[in-house]
Amino acid sequence: DAVMFPSDLGEASLKIIGVTAEDDGIYTCIAANDMGSVSSSASLRVLGPGSDGIMVIWKDNFDSLYSEVAELGRGRFSVVKKCDQKGTKRAVATKFVNKKLMKRDQVTHELGVMQNLQHPQLIGLLDTFETSTSYILVLEMCVDSNI
Repeated sequence: DAVMFPSDLGEASLKIIGVTAEDDGIYTCIAANDMGSVSSSASLRVLGPGSDGIMVIWKDNFDSLYSEVAELGRGRFSVVKKCDQKGTKRAVATKFVNKKLMKRDQVTHELGVMQNLQHPQLIGLLDTFETSTSYILVLEMCVDSNI
């Protein structure tokens, strides 16, 4: 199943619901009007549940959706950057986890912990991407209300 989410900015998001490993593949969206058409493709990589039972969908089109703004912090396994969502300019925090230093199951476990700790005062996970060098976690931007 798929659901279309139009926005006030003239954009639309397509959410594919209830995916399984059989839905793995390249999807192309085409927008057309009297002036012509434009298309965009994205690869959807659906993996079976990890060793801890968590299902993660890793997409590969990060660069077409987000632009890097600044580095926010650096740790042993990852770098966190502020990025803007293209089109909406929504600021997000993106955690780039080095694939050479952390295995997929370790990152999936972290995602599972985040899902189990949902609370209004904790940042939420918005999306997941994979490149040749990184696992990318797109997170809500934390804003300190005391500043």
